[in-house]
Amino acid sequence: MTITIQEITDKAQWNGFLTGQPRGHLLQSYQWGELNKYLGGNIYRLGALANGHVVGVMMLTISPVPIPIPVPGVRFNWLYCSRGPTVEHPDSPALAALIESVQKIARAEHAVVLRLEPNIADDDPQIDRWIEAYHDLGFQTNPNAIHGRRSWVLDIRPGDEQLLANFKMTWRQNVRIAERKGVIIREAENDADFDAYYELLKITSERDAFFIHKKDYHQEILRQFAGQGDAVLYLAEHEGEAIGAKMLIRYGDWCWDMFGASSNSKRNLKPNYLLQYRCIQWAKTRGCSYFDFRTIPELLEPGEEMWGVYEYKKGFGGFSRLNMPTQDYVYRPLIYNAWRKSVEIRRTRRHEERKKVELERAARGKAGHQG
Repeated sequence: MTITIQEITDKAQWNGFLTGQPRGHLLQSYQWGELNKYLGGNIYRLGALANGHVVGVMMLTISPVPIPIPVPGVRFNWLYCSRGPTVEHPDSPALAALIESVQKIARAEHAVVLRLEPNIADDDPQIDRWIEAYHDLGFQTNPNAIHGRRSWVLDIRPGDEQLLANFKMTWRQNVRIAERKGVIIREAENDADFDAYYELLKITSERDAFFIHKKDYHQEILRQFAGQGDAVLYLAEHEGEAIGAKMLIRYGDWCWDMFGASSNSKRNLKPNYLLQYRCIQWAKTRGCSYFDFRTIPELLEPGEEMWGVYEYKKGFGGFSRLNMPTQDYVYRPLIYNAWRKSVEIRRTRRHEERKKVELERAARGKAGHQG
């Protein structure tokens, strides 16, 4: 079988292949590439074709390597493929052809490394062969992931009653409390609703110390996906006040819980539990089989960053999904090793600081409970 590699500019052709693959992912979608370009990024959409049919795809983003002391006239980039490439099986000739085609791009972009994070779960029956296939092509495993490796996933194919029955008892009770106390869940309809969503997102960002993109980027996400009914923005309201919000995106038969936000007030009404349940129901109406709550701690031990988020997500039922390790193809070892070492030092420091905060928070909660 002869494989040819070409850049694909046909949205339907690209998405048609990805959504038909069990390992296709939102972060490789044609629309997500447009979002990267909206942020000013440079991307390549490479397709592997056999007899005119797509048999593999890989979307690359190009980013500068953060050199501590810039050298005038010298620039280095790194190539990244988030949740890709996507090919049918580890022995597909499309995989080797796609990687080989990147070599010319790597030279033109002065690349230090090609970093891949394929959408392959650790329970894949061929997981060992997948990793071996990448190592055979010259990749090495990097324990430091860019995109969180572990996520929480719910199989939403059972009926609504069964799904609700699988919630923890307190979670079911909180859904009913929110309903009884008059919490309303509705779709955003206009600019004022979007503004309410973004204000809640800013409040949540400040409270929980996480980064958010500017408002126009979130508007662009909706523009890319909502036009075809593949995205929705939900608001949780009480007496006309927005106290919670969620943005969902469907791609293939998966739905991703992209962004969530909540007010600092009226938390006793438990709006997020009812909001989450309505989100799951929306995904079912869109024909999805799986609901991805997104990132949870890679190491499932108390005190880890996002431990509280994990316990919240786990209460709705579901399972932990761990992605295969990051794979690096190194072009410039000296720069790569220095960069990787600096990243590991920063991550270790940040991890220790956050773990200390989590433990102190847990201790305060325990003391308050005993008092």
